[in-house]
Amino acid sequence: CGVTAVDTRVVDDGNLITAGGVTSGLDLGLYLLERFISPQAAIDVGKYFEHERRGTVWAA
Repeated sequence: CGVTAVDTRVVDDGNLITAGGVTSGLDLGLYLLERFISPQAAIDVGKYFEHERRGTVWAA
């Protein structure tokens, strides 16, 4: 099968990015901003949403 489950909110294996958890959509959106735009963009939007990112990102 080749699948390894990891205990983290956001998973980025290079060509697939996913997240799990109730508020993980916010965390995923902020991670995508960080990855594709800039870390500062993610910080600014997180402040605007009044959301503090939690958990870690697992990246291949």
